[in-house]
Amino acid sequence: MLKNNFYKYIIPYLKNERNALNRVFCFCVLFFFYNYSFSQLDNNILLNLSKVTLNDILNEANKKSLDAYKAKRKYGVNYWEFKSFKSSLLPKINFETKPLTYNKSVVKRYDSEQNIDVYRSQQNLNSFANISINQNIRATGTSLFINSNLNRLANFGDLNIENYNATPFSIGLNQPLMAFNSFKWEKKIAPIKYSQAQKNYIYELQAINLRSVQLFFDWALASKKLEIAKENEVSAKKLFRIGQKRYEIGSIEKDDVLNLELDVYNSKTSVTQNEQALEKAESELRLFLRYDNALDKIPVLPELISDLQIDVNEAIDLTEANNPNNLNLQLKKIEAERDLDKAVKENRFDLSLTASYGLNQQANTFNNVYSNFLEQEMIAIQFSIPILDWGERKGKIKTAKMNKEVIDVELQQDKESFKQDITLKVIDFNLQKELVNGALRTSEISKESYELTKKRFLSGRIDLLRLASARKAWQSASENYIKSLQNYWTLYYQVQQLTLYDFLNKKELTEDFKVILD
Repeated sequence: MLKNNFYKYIIPYLKNERNALNRVFCFCVLFFFYNYSFSQLDNNILLNLSKVTLNDILNEANKKSLDAYKAKRKYGVNYWEFKSFKSSLLPKINFETKPLTYNKSVVKRYDSEQNIDVYRSQQNLNSFANISINQNIRATGTSLFINSNLNRLANFGDLNIENYNATPFSIGLNQPLMAFNSFKWEKKIAPIKYSQAQKNYIYELQAINLRSVQLFFDWALASKKLEIAKENEVSAKKLFRIGQKRYEIGSIEKDDVLNLELDVYNSKTSVTQNEQALEKAESELRLFLRYDNALDKIPVLPELISDLQIDVNEAIDLTEANNPNNLNLQLKKIEAERDLDKAVKENRFDLSLTASYGLNQQANTFNNVYSNFLEQEMIAIQFSIPILDWGERKGKIKTAKMNKEVIDVELQQDKESFKQDITLKVIDFNLQKELVNGALRTSEISKESYELTKKRFLSGRIDLLRLASARKAWQSASENYIKSLQNYWTLYYQVQQLTLYDFLNKKELTEDFKVILD
């Protein structure tokens, strides 16, 4: 309606407006209102729906729930961690400067002529600047650097002396030869962590689906109970009126009339209790969806997926390929290997090489400091080995080995546990359809039986006890049908969560991760 009026009235007005400035102003205001209004309608799926299905709740929950927002933020943390890791592979350029360092103090100096220490006053002004490029080579653990710096020192006192020291170019490396290479292990672990973060995000969306299924069916069950309670209230009042007339002609006893009257009051109480239960279920659903308006909707129970049977072996393969827990097991194994490698290499001899080459000069003027450069060379080999540690190194290595063996066993146990979990859930799901069909048929039969029993009661062929029993059986069967349907969909989304696979459309669950952080 709003959209039609926009095209019917507003656009012709803009065309007929002669003042160009007014036309531009009105168009901007109306364009903003148009987009804002329609975007608000699009963002509130439930506003224009009189009947709400499970899919409506699932879509709304994945867009507006706090759990969905939290899942996006958690993915964002892992995304920026991985982006930071990728940036760490690139060269880093740093600039450092101390433009002004003034110092005036009395210091102790050695007087070589008198062969004594004396105190002398000093006053100087120092300026320093350095630019450097650093690069880590992760495969070998090598650290490379290139830098250039300039230092100016001005001394004041009896003699005013100005000195410059410049290193226009210097290149060097630091190469651990037998040390633990943390860079190599980071390169292995970081991509797996990021892949796990993506899988975890999709996994948590399925957790949101499971929560949505629970809240939707709680709402649907409460709504159905209230519907039955209201029907019982109408029926109880009708039976009580008929019972009074039958008592007047002597066809039933006084206690039957009293029981019928008691049913009226009990049915009223039941309606009130079920209204409270429905309000509570709606409140929990609104809170989960962050839905401010009253939920004056009718829940529509979902139909079964016809003839859907999930192959156990296919589900196991999908779980091993897609489930983020399997990536977590892989991470644990790599981290255990890393810790063992670290324990071994940090508890034996250490050998490293450091080398650098550059040009250097010092002079009393800025022009001279950048001429006639002198070579600056350095190479160093460092070697250290513990001689006596009373078994400390051996203990650390043994501890790391034992921890790795324990983790290997735990990983095997977890893998078997995941396999058993998905197997049992698939088997339960494949059987649940028959249970739902049975519950549906039981509900239909009990409803029909109750109607027939009620007619027989009205004709006086059965007593009130039989009628109450038939009504209770119908109520119980109706509730069991909704619960069995809830179990069906809960099992489906549990299997979908473990496999990250959409068995309805026969495709893996994916997300456009480029737009998640927008």
